[in-house]
Amino acid sequence: MELLLVLALVSVLLTMAAPTWRQHQLTAGRQQAWLQLQRIGLQQQMWLIQHGRYFEDVSLVRPVVDGLRYSYKIHLLEAGLLLSATVNPSGPQSHDVLCWRLTLSDTGEMQSLGKGGEMEVCK
Repeated sequence: MELLLVLALVSVLLTMAAPTWRQHQLTAGRQQAWLQLQRIGLQQQMWLIQHGRYFEDVSLVRPVVDGLRYSYKIHLLEAGLLLSATVNPSGPQSHDVLCWRLTLSDTGEMQSLGKGGEMEVCK
């Protein structure tokens, strides 16, 4: 009887803790993506100073960008550039519908988009 009581208590605690743990994992993945975008942005600025233009190939980023949770893209614009990180649908971040796409412009403007296109859902 005592063993059943202990198992019931443990299962209740796990049921309450699992969603919180999952949310912390998603938040950590978002923060890592923001840091990756900022790192790519800094490398772009250094490349611009050295070569007079931005590079458009993500494979030039060193150290190599981790593409497990997000896929990273560089969009060259007429007046600058836009860096984006989009959730990989088959990756561990795929349950993060609030922050489906993160962007960083060359002016430092950061935006987040939800899976349905909602703007500024998370930071």
